[in-house]
Amino acid sequence: MEQRKPNKFVIAAFAILHVAVVALTWRDISARPADEIRGNKRFWRVFSALNTANAGAYWLIGRRRG
Repeated sequence: MEQRKPNKFVIAAFAILHVAVVALTWRDISARPADEIRGNKRFWRVFSALNTANAGAYWLIGRRRG
């Protein structure tokens, strides 16, 4: 059975999407006061950089709504 090679365009698109989402997340973390974030700012920066879904978790769970 022949193995399929990953499509480089799809991989590049996901990489660009991840970088954009993480950049927006970090920008929000930097601009937001610490009391409006659940947990430590450093934790959310590292956690969001590991995975795109983790950045989504910040937007859903990590921010306190005033």
